[in-house]
Amino acid sequence: MEDVKAVQVVRKERLLQEQGVGTQLYPEVKIGRESEDMCLLAQFFNGFANSTRLSILLLLARQSEMKVGELVSELGAPQPRVSDHLRCLAWCGYVKVRREGRNAYYSIADDRVLEMLRLGESILRDNLENVEAYDVIKNGGY
Repeated sequence: MEDVKAVQVVRKERLLQEQGVGTQLYPEVKIGRESEDMCLLAQFFNGFANSTRLSILLLLARQSEMKVGELVSELGAPQPRVSDHLRCLAWCGYVKVRREGRNAYYSIADDRVLEMLRLGESILRDNLENVEAYDVIKNGGY
């Protein structure tokens, strides 16, 4: 168990190293599909790879803070599913929870999450035609 913790600490330190402005992103990270660092990074970005999780993030960005029941109502999804997605988002550091009595209030944990959403919106806007074409091709339309 201690060995696993030590590896996690080393990996975290390597990922968080300040490299300054350079031409390489994550220069200390091993590249490749079998790389533990790449799998961890992919898992982090997977937080954005689901329409329910994105909907939760956008609702929280608009409302500032919401209870699980409010999210369930807005999304029309079962409470256990919404809670699972909130756990994923919290694990990624995208949302935080504030407890008040029996109520749990969720909000965006870091302004950089909003920046990532804005950046994604901008890139999508610039590439919307290609993204839509990919969906048609993927579904056998061509």
